[in-house]
Amino acid sequence: MSLMLNRRLATVGLAVACAAAAVVAPLAASGDPTQRLYLGMNLHLTGPNTSAGAFVASGAVADSGTADVRDLTITPAGAADTGRLSGTETYSGQQGTIVTRFQGEAFPLSSPHEVGIGRFDIVSGTGAYAGVSGHGTFEIVVDATTNQLIGTEVASVHP
Repeated sequence: MSLMLNRRLATVGLAVACAAAAVVAPLAASGDPTQRLYLGMNLHLTGPNTSAGAFVASGAVADSGTADVRDLTITPAGAADTGRLSGTETYSGQQGTIVTRFQGEAFPLSSPHEVGIGRFDIVSGTGAYAGVSGHGTFEIVVDATTNQLIGTEVASVHP
């Protein structure tokens, strides 16, 4: 039974790889300098307006290291159970740093399990990332009971 399952998984993996190659090859050949950046993060709140943790990046940037959020604010927005979310995040990897500013929406504010969604802009970079610019979207899920913040970002960047 496990041999059959392994074969199915291998077949599915091969199909996914072929489909990805079919999408990536035309993008690389187009000459467009815009590249995709995929980033995952695991953060913990470190203060009332800060959080820190680790990140892993792939695509236009292949690096990992620490993530540091400053000036984190959530401002309630009217009678709804939502708030305006904003802050600055610095990703420090082995090859340099990338600084972003984000803004979005957090909800439900009354729950210990919140969601944050929104947009961000890359505002600066150092080392291998000096001169990098771009923007993208983020999603983050927060569990205040365990102090876990797990998120992803996807961006279009220009080297």
